[in-house]
Amino acid sequence: MKNNKLEYDSVEGRVIRAESGRFLVDDGTHVVPCSLRGKIKKERKRRVRNVVVGDRVVIHLTGSDPNPESEGVIESVCTRDTMLSRASSGGGKREQVLMANLEQVFIVMATREPDFNPGLLDRFLVGCAHQDLETVICLNKCDLADSMEYLPMTAPYREADYTILQASAETGEGLAELKSALIGRISLFLGPSGAGKSSLLRKIQPGLEIATMSVSDTTGKGRHTTSYTELHGLDAGGYIADSPGVREFGLWGIEERDLDTCFPEFREYLRQCRYPDCTHSHEPDCAIKAAVEESALNGKRYTSYLRILESIREGKLGF
Repeated sequence: MKNNKLEYDSVEGRVIRAESGRFLVDDGTHVVPCSLRGKIKKERKRRVRNVVVGDRVVIHLTGSDPNPESEGVIESVCTRDTMLSRASSGGGKREQVLMANLEQVFIVMATREPDFNPGLLDRFLVGCAHQDLETVICLNKCDLADSMEYLPMTAPYREADYTILQASAETGEGLAELKSALIGRISLFLGPSGAGKSSLLRKIQPGLEIATMSVSDTTGKGRHTTSYTELHGLDAGGYIADSPGVREFGLWGIEERDLDTCFPEFREYLRQCRYPDCTHSHEPDCAIKAAVEESALNGKRYTSYLRILESIREGKLGF
């Protein structure tokens, strides 16, 4: 019995759920409810979310053998390969890690209910690009609008060569393509409340107990249904995390000089500007401004770039 305990008292696993200081960790055999070791708990009080969904952690099991009734304590967090962060709400003074060790992000936006929000989408895309994460734009609720209405919404992003999936959780449009893109990878659904992230996930993985809620008739905005991020295993292979709806996305760690590289359609022009540190806002002989004037670059995306640039300059990181 003593040897058995020594063999099993510390194991490595992946955090699949985080809520109010309690965690579920998948150690490959069991899903173990866990709390935080004192040192990590103290760090958490000084820092937002030092243990998040997707983290690989070392846990100490309280029982002598691993079993479905085991509980554990998270003792340490392994080095993260990737992560997606934003500035915390209330001034953006701290980093808030949304998920760790993910491979791709599906940004879910609706055609209607709530209305398509290109400004918020651009901030999602910039945040993912800054952290070198693959992104796919998933335009949901295509059943609520005809193609003549929603195709112009995504035209600037098609021109920028983003991958775009058109979907409807209601009719099933695009679900096979979406499911195929998730196989064998660790992915995150990110988007505003009411865009239909949970509804899509329930269609892709039937049987998941995930609540959904309609858009508010009063505000026209989505209402929070998912209150925590949880990583779900897919029958076809891979994992998908459903996250709470995001109404603002504060950019974290992006310097003024880094922003232009987060717009992929800008990159071929960056070495053509007169000044190597050109911000593409007021400088003469700017290749980006010239491309916009010649309609080689989308004017709406350039305007979005300028707005984000100004928010970085002013320290107003939220949207």
